[in-house]
Amino acid sequence: MNLNTALLLVDVQAKMFAPFKPVHEADDYLEKFQKLLRLSRASGTPVIFVQNNGQVGEADETRTEGWLLHPEIEIENGDLIVQKAQFEPFTGTELHSVLQKKGIHKLIIAGLQSETCIAATCRKANELGYGVTLVSDAHSTYGTDGKNAEDVINRINLDLKDLVSLWRVSDVEI
Repeated sequence: MNLNTALLLVDVQAKMFAPFKPVHEADDYLEKFQKLLRLSRASGTPVIFVQNNGQVGEADETRTEGWLLHPEIEIENGDLIVQKAQFEPFTGTELHSVLQKKGIHKLIIAGLQSETCIAATCRKANELGYGVTLVSDAHSTYGTDGKNAEDVINRINLDLKDLVSLWRVSDVEI
């Protein structure tokens, strides 16, 4: 059991998998998120879901279908769900104090969107003193600014490599 480590699964919400505009390789990433959840559950590692609260009219507007966690992502009794209104889940929430109370010092981070919420979450967690492992092949996004999604993902892994440990799903040992 890894009580000092938690899996932080960021913004794995229905809108990110919408048939009309899914994130890059959505089905493959969903399988990776499920595998990380299975590994965490098998080892007794706490699971924390981060859920973005979008503004009125946005695809992840609070309490709409797009805001819900993906239906294939299973929430179990004891999991924590953190609601956020910014890119990272520490500011304006109780996440940091809850992690401190639970004695969690290491975070394994995966989820969506690479260049916004994943990058900001990794940076803030590092700033707060957590040992951060980013699952480098378990975060995704959309193509943006003339770059395809794969290039954006690779750039974020490169940008964060000096702040976090980079693991692939196949390397994760929880």
